[in-house]
Amino acid sequence: MSADQLFRILWRRKLIVVATIVVATATTYFVSKSLPKVYSASATLFVGDSSKTSNDFESLQSGQLIARTYAELIQSPTVARRVSNALPGAGSRDDVLAKTEFEPVTDTQLVVITSEAGTPGKAAQLANVYASVFSEYAETTLAARTKSEVTVADRAQPPEAPIRPRPALYAGVMLVLSMFLGAGLAVLRDRLDTRLGSEEEISEALALAVLGRIPRVKTSRRDEQRFLEHSRVLNTNLRFLHPTSAISTVLITSASPGDGKSTVAVGLARAAAEQGKRIVLVEGDLRRPHLSDAMGLEPSAPGLVHYLALGWDFRDIVHETVTPDLYVVPAGAIPPNPSSLLQPVAVERMLAEAAQFADFVVVDSPPLSAGADASILAHAVDTVLFVVNYRRTRRQLAVAAVAQLRQARARVDGLVLNEVGDEAGYYYSYGSPGSEQLTPVVSEPPRSRQAS
Repeated sequence: MSADQLFRILWRRKLIVVATIVVATATTYFVSKSLPKVYSASATLFVGDSSKTSNDFESLQSGQLIARTYAELIQSPTVARRVSNALPGAGSRDDVLAKTEFEPVTDTQLVVITSEAGTPGKAAQLANVYASVFSEYAETTLAARTKSEVTVADRAQPPEAPIRPRPALYAGVMLVLSMFLGAGLAVLRDRLDTRLGSEEEISEALALAVLGRIPRVKTSRRDEQRFLEHSRVLNTNLRFLHPTSAISTVLITSASPGDGKSTVAVGLARAAAEQGKRIVLVEGDLRRPHLSDAMGLEPSAPGLVHYLALGWDFRDIVHETVTPDLYVVPAGAIPPNPSSLLQPVAVERMLAEAAQFADFVVVDSPPLSAGADASILAHAVDTVLFVVNYRRTRRQLAVAAVAQLRQARARVDGLVLNEVGDEAGYYYSYGSPGSEQLTPVVSEPPRSRQAS
């Protein structure tokens, strides 16, 4: 994942990132603030060498050695038991040792006793009692053998503030960690979210502008008029994309079956034909062809397969429709291997003849998930329009499909959102032969005849 992709994901999922930071930081602060407070106090012992040495240096070295030895002896269960007996409420010897730490100060004859408790007074009291008990223990038990003396150099004082919890520090650390946590959750949510999201999110995710919004086609004339009106807008927006260079061929494709690309292709062809230009609609879907039925042609009408496989003349495979200036090149038949039939050179030659025959050519291709057919056709046209079903298309499929088009070096100019503002319904299905159908967009019985 590139830095630019990561930034786009974080910006799109910024609410997740912000919510994670706020919730994690606030929770850490308030939870730590509610924890029991722990106070720490320290008492210092001085360990001196009472033996007669030849000089001060030897005395200092001996004292430091004894201090390190006493730092170990002070932690013995025997001393801890005496402290427990001397200080009611301190707990057992193990409790006392768990709440107390001992550390000799480097290059000195000092030993620091640090005790923890729930109140400042108890912390200082435990440290002072431990210092006094060990000082007495050293004098009565150890002094005769070690030739040393232990005195309390500094008594513990009740601390003003607890050592923990420290809500501000914990919250600061969590603030930094929650940034990474929020970013991780945002990326995970983006990977798991298969929905397209809002129109802006769709356009941003696919890096394509929205050129048209098509409502669902139903059987009433009012719905058909709405459909045609939106198709006219799509046609106009497509023309405005390249006002100085005319587009002669356009491919309509989608990520998967059921997105409504064939209906969009028919609508765009009809809208363009209304402007008095000759339009050819090519059925490039040789796997599940349905334009013949939708446009009222005979199932046996010759089409693209006859041109590619049998070498028929282009004028023998193009057919008139009831819509003035609109012609159709059906699939003709279902070949066993469409990808092998769609050779780039033959496809480019056919499209060039179609562009000579008509002012504008619309190619309806199979979905990109069906095989390499759409990529082959996309490379041969001037531009590609990518159809996403607003209710049904999954984000990852759409992203992968657009990436596939760009890898084929196709010129993808924009998006068409299908079924906007209406309940999703299947126009086109590859699930089973009996369920495959394209909603007709002609309102009167069409007639079929070859173009002269």
